[in-house]
Amino acid sequence: MTRTFLIDTDTASDDAVALIMALRAAEVRVAAITVVAGNVDVQQATRNALYTVELCGASVPVYSGAAKPLLRSYQNATWFHGRDGLGDHDYPAPWQSAESKHAVDAIIETIEANPGPRWRSRESRKSRRRSVVAS
Repeated sequence: MTRTFLIDTDTASDDAVALIMALRAAEVRVAAITVVAGNVDVQQATRNALYTVELCGASVPVYSGAAKPLLRSYQNATWFHGRDGLGDHDYPAPWQSAESKHAVDAIIETIEANPGPRWRSRESRKSRRRSVVAS
């Protein structure tokens, strides 16, 4: 049985690995990838998501979202992931561009367009980050 995922990410090296696993899994259909600032700024995180989608030969829309947290100041993790979030290996720019729609709108539309699976929100206790996942 195929499971539908909507992946919300702040794409750096750790999330790129998770994206690759999801995009290459036969039992997973990634309906959309939404990106926010976190490990790196939202523009770089979006670029990293697009690069990862292309690396996998996938055709999945990528949407940019929030450039900073709503309730606290933005702090990146470039000290760990490198300035580009992928270890500063100078990977080529992706050919694809992000969709023009905002990530929040894409989340709503993706959930509405995929009524079959149950969607739920998962919050990591450690990072207090919330994600929407299919189950």
